[in-house]
Amino acid sequence: MISSLGFDMGLVQRSRGGDALWHSAYVCGGSARLADGSVVDFSARNDVVAAFVVKPKGAPAWAADSTQLWRRAVAAEKRADAQEARLFELTIPRSIPKKHWVELARHVASAFAVHGMIVQVGIHCPMASDGDINPHVHFMTTMREIVDGTFSRLKARHWNKIFHGAAKVVRYKMAEMLNEFCRSKGVDCQVDPRSNVERGLPAAEVRLPHWHVLHYQRTGQKTPAMERRDQERAARSEVARLEAECAELERELEAARAEARVTISEEPCLADPPQPTRYSVNNAVPGKVGGYPNLVAATAVAEIATDLDPPSSRYGP
Repeated sequence: MISSLGFDMGLVQRSRGGDALWHSAYVCGGSARLADGSVVDFSARNDVVAAFVVKPKGAPAWAADSTQLWRRAVAAEKRADAQEARLFELTIPRSIPKKHWVELARHVASAFAVHGMIVQVGIHCPMASDGDINPHVHFMTTMREIVDGTFSRLKARHWNKIFHGAAKVVRYKMAEMLNEFCRSKGVDCQVDPRSNVERGLPAAEVRLPHWHVLHYQRTGQKTPAMERRDQERAARSEVARLEAECAELERELEAARAEARVTISEEPCLADPPQPTRYSVNNAVPGKVGGYPNLVAATAVAEIATDLDPPSSRYGP
């Protein structure tokens, strides 16, 4: 079974109101006190399947605690426009059994940890809009290496080469890892990293950042982006309805054609009436067989023709 790869990348940026503590609480389904003193609590969520931290070799024990991890990571950033974390989200194909989800998430997280990043992982499984499950994995990675048991004073700028301007490369790498994992587990699943346009499919729906949903829940008003998305959803739904209607009409038309063909084939075929054999006596050569197809018949016709009365005077002088 081949499906499209669902994979997104992002950053937690202070300049845009991002907060790593908030994201960490969301990923693990816990609570956190933010820098402004406010508290966020996601403990009521019932769609968090698993939450854990994957560390690189040599990382201190406190790095396994997501609360300590991100408090230290946020404190290490001094700039007002600092980037506090990297975000990744990977959709788990529905054909992969739930028993493999945690192992798959650890397998992907290890690809980041091998470079020295500490990775917080959260597996979520809410209900999708089609009524089926929507399993996916959230990854949060740190921006600094661990040096002497604490975060380095310098950002790990060399990590930028892995991600900056290389979204397509990372996407193809994720697909390769996921496909290899499925083959190793004997799971009939393969993901295609190409975009819908490259695959000749309709463009996928734009996925909005979660803060749009939070804004709607808090104010009861949709953001402009949410309104555009809902308009696109309505248009897609109408197109799908019309396509389904056309497909049904085409099936009915084809059935009518097939019935008409059967009816025609069952009707009796009227044969053409037999045509009498006609022979011409014009230019006949008496006594010469080659002058007629059948000498006997031709002679009989000639004898009958010579017994006829001559034409009356009205046909000539």
